[in-house]
Amino acid sequence: MGDEENKLLEALERVRRDKHQPWRYIGFTLLNGIAQGVGMALGATIFLGLAIWLLNLILSHLVGFPVLGSYASELTKIIDSSVRHGPRHR
Repeated sequence: MGDEENKLLEALERVRRDKHQPWRYIGFTLLNGIAQGVGMALGATIFLGLAIWLLNLILSHLVGFPVLGSYASELTKIIDSSVRHGPRHR
């Protein structure tokens, strides 16, 4: 028998032993599920964070928003004028 077959047989034997110790099997399965969940959450967070950062970087170089800047500037001027001189009555 090869080394791989021995490892497989040892793993099967451990599963058979755990069948007689249900709390050990439940604990192992619970820890395995927690580890998989944490790994998936971290992986998804890192992947999505990098994807959003890269998309933001690309879009900021492709699209300039001078129109929004001018609107914000005009709005600031209107608000500042209104605060200094009070509202205009028509």
